[in-house]
Amino acid sequence: MINYLESKTLAQDQRFYNDIQVFDFGGNEELSNFLMNLKNMDRFDLVTSLAVLRDAEKDYKKACWDVSSTLKKCGFVSSDSSGTWVSDGTTGLKVGFMLFPLNNTAGTLEDLCLQILSEKNSNTILSTIDAFLDTMELTYGRNFARKHKNKLHTYLSSSNEYVTMPLGLASSCGAFDWESDKLVPLKLFLSEGFGITGK
Repeated sequence: MINYLESKTLAQDQRFYNDIQVFDFGGNEELSNFLMNLKNMDRFDLVTSLAVLRDAEKDYKKACWDVSSTLKKCGFVSSDSSGTWVSDGTTGLKVGFMLFPLNNTAGTLEDLCLQILSEKNSNTILSTIDAFLDTMELTYGRNFARKHKNKLHTYLSSSNEYVTMPLGLASSCGAFDWESDKLVPLKLFLSEGFGITGK
């Protein structure tokens, strides 16, 4: 997320990087504890917008319900829909959440990453990787519980440029196309929630 906020795509308005602070709240089951702790942090009363970004996982509707319910349980207002902001009438705090892969379907951040690879022939390479992973499953009995992760990391490992890099570092070194149309919903969501409507 930080690499996207710092990307040339958003560089025309430094508020994307200067005004948005990113926290890793851990796994989805840890969101509740994180939000409760966040409310007690010094100067939280100065926060004007709060966004939660997480994977939709296997059930998009359930993920929406989970995030919305968690926000409400922790004392925040929340919409029931991904990509929508709600303002608290008492505090003025705007709260929203968005689920990866940003297309209102089940999936994860890795699924989004596979859609925004910067290499021109990435789809052809991914088809070959799909065939490879299928062979590993059918012929060699490998069981890929998180096949989307295997697919992405196999893709990165097949490149001399990214082979040793964790995902975050690969993203800062050009593995992804930050100007992809697939990221437009995220840019619009952040622009609306954090009041970035132009210079």
